[in-house]
Amino acid sequence: MATIVDVTILGNRYKLKSSDNEAGQLEELAARLDARMQETASHLKRVNPLNVSILTALQLAEELAKSHGEARAAYAKLQKQYNDELARLGRQHAAELAQCKKDAAELEKNHLEEMAKLRQDMDRLEKKHADELAQCRAEQAAQGRKHADELAKLTDGQKESLSQLTRQHEALVAELRQAHSQEMAKVQQEHSQEMAKVQQEQSRRYEALQAEHASLKKDYDELMELLEET
Repeated sequence: MATIVDVTILGNRYKLKSSDNEAGQLEELAARLDARMQETASHLKRVNPLNVSILTALQLAEELAKSHGEARAAYAKLQKQYNDELARLGRQHAAELAQCKKDAAELEKNHLEEMAKLRQDMDRLEKKHADELAQCRAEQAAQGRKHADELAKLTDGQKESLSQLTRQHEALVAELRQAHSQEMAKVQQEHSQEMAKVQQEQSRRYEALQAEHASLKKDYDELMELLEET
């Protein structure tokens, strides 16, 4: 809604139309203009409203041009600072990304070396178990032959002792096989746990890098908004 504002400038009263929310601002501007014109008039021997208005307008134009120059210089300085900071952040981000890739490659290399070592250990353990099993089978075959020879010589009363010895031998073979299976399961479990740790570490590093990248982008967007507002 429009309202009439009554102001006085250099002794002359003016009625100006303004909106309700800008009336106070218009009165303040008029008072400041009157003060400037009164100051200009105080330096003149003859007060001519037109001359006072022209001189005041020239002073205001000069101050405005100076303000524009200072604003442009400040904007140029801010733009340079922004470009320098953006370049620094870019270099820092590139260096951190390169370091992260280097760490990931080193971790992958270590993982491959550990995997190769683990495979060697597994192959060695499997060969050892195969040798033990072959030896056990050879011993079993020898014992079988021995038992067969003894069985041919034994009487009916001695067959029970031979049967017990056979069961003990079979139990020993079963125990060796079970120990071999448990050892293999333990090795596989340790391998799975190591793989899970490596994957978890890689995931954590990747998430940290994404979070840092998001933070840098947020700072960049906020700086761009600040420049646009300026």
